[in-house]
Amino acid sequence: MEPLSPITMIAREMERKHINVSELGRGLKIKHSSVVGMMQRSTLQVQRLAEASEFLNYNFFREIANKLPYTEPDYTSDANRAEVNGLQNRIKDLELEVSILRQTIKDLAGR
Repeated sequence: MEPLSPITMIAREMERKHINVSELGRGLKIKHSSVVGMMQRSTLQVQRLAEASEFLNYNFFREIANKLPYTEPDYTSDANRAEVNGLQNRIKDLELEVSILRQTIKDLAGR
């Protein structure tokens, strides 16, 4: 497995979006000196990476996951299947409700 460098990923996205260290610090609500220190380390806390993902509007976690050589988790257990089925049914119910509400609004607007 290749080494993972979240700092390099953040620096790449900062450059791509033309964001400097000061702007990143303001976005993460941390001091400029703390950002400089963070960018010099080889590791990063998960929470800080999540905050950088939100500020830069980029999913660093997906990029990291794509680099991992492991298989996907098995989500086919009975409990998961039941939850997925329940959520799919809920989606259908909500779509029907939205459709009815849209028609009602159209009917009221046409009066």
